[in-house]
Amino acid sequence: MTSISTLSEFLLQSGCQYRVYDLGRGIRKLTTQQFLDIENNKQPHPYPRLGFAWMAVLFWNKQLSGQHYIWFLKLPLDEQGMLVCAARNHFLGIVLEALGRQMDNKSPDELPEHPYGFVPGAQQMADFNSLVRHALKLPETEYQKVALAYLKKPEYFNWQDIPLQGLADIVVKLGEDELRSLFLSRFEQLNEAVQLSLLNSLENHKIDVNLSEFVLQQMDTHRQQPVWQIACLRALSQSQAEGLVTARLAALLSAPTEIDTNLMIIISGRHWQRLMHKDLLRTFMDRLAMQTPSLFAPVFADLVRLPELRADMLSLLRSPDKSDALTQAIGRLFSETQA
Repeated sequence: MTSISTLSEFLLQSGCQYRVYDLGRGIRKLTTQQFLDIENNKQPHPYPRLGFAWMAVLFWNKQLSGQHYIWFLKLPLDEQGMLVCAARNHFLGIVLEALGRQMDNKSPDELPEHPYGFVPGAQQMADFNSLVRHALKLPETEYQKVALAYLKKPEYFNWQDIPLQGLADIVVKLGEDELRSLFLSRFEQLNEAVQLSLLNSLENHKIDVNLSEFVLQQMDTHRQQPVWQIACLRALSQSQAEGLVTARLAALLSAPTEIDTNLMIIISGRHWQRLMHKDLLRTFMDRLAMQTPSLFAPVFADLVRLPELRADMLSLLRSPDKSDALTQAIGRLFSETQA
């Protein structure tokens, strides 16, 4: 195996099939071409978070075994969102070195400790497992059967015995009419912790208008409960009801009362694509500067790395009609940069 300079080349020359998912701002599948272009620095990483690309590389070789392997990788990006190839090359070198030592038939995912790995949280791991199993058309798990039985007759179960993985397995199949109908009709009867878990799981799916309206109704019902507002906003992350969700964000940001800080973080972390509406971006950054000035610098640094927002964020700096709060926040931003 010679002249291997990217992970893509390594996997292909190994005879592996592979899929790549981004886990930085929810779970999104990267196409093979996207991954190739990111690795070859032909495009910036589309979903950076905190200056890193958070990716899951799933791979398998049908000729050798039916087993699937996963690398959870946290690779650094430069200030324009391009992959720092030196870090990728270092990780690739670790992989090739480990492969060269594998004379005892160890699994190909058994690597020595390295600085590029991360462990997803329990919710994200459950959702990732569900998405992968669904995409690969693998058999349903016992977890799903338990969760489905609870959904049908919640009064017969202790909600604490319902596995998180099973709830994620339910959410991944909400495209099925019968299961969706059951989900919508039983939701109010479920324990609150289960309800919130289901909403959190929805953030990793492209939910349609029908489900989006259901989530918005939950936001209205639990208007005074920040934990519900946060869970619902997360659930709407990848909603296909763009107009409805953007209107709700605009209403939140224009409200006269103070906005929960965690809601502001969810908007920047999960709804950045909707901040592409320039008026919404300006309103968001104004509210951030006025209400939570200590968050302005890290949020600005995070958003300016997003390819879709970079030009608008830089334009905001030069805008002649900034509010006093925004002008002061930007002034502090430059002071901190020069310090």
